[in-house]
Amino acid sequence: MKKRFLQKVSTVFAIISFIAAAITGIWLFTLEAGASEVYRSSLGAATFFFFMVGIVLHAIGGANLPNLTPGKD
Repeated sequence: MKKRFLQKVSTVFAIISFIAAAITGIWLFTLEAGASEVYRSSLGAATFFFFMVGIVLHAIGGANLPNLTPGKD
């Protein structure tokens, strides 16, 4: 399967997004008990967002897309 350029870019950003989700998730679980609920919930939302973006971009990067360019007649 030949990947197009934007599929390769999508795969790279998916990996970056998964790394960002891991970093924010670790940051969320290492917070002290005195952290505000707003701060904890925003980190939880950021973790969820990065993880979901990573899933979508990984699916786009791994799709088998047909060549839809018109032929020369």
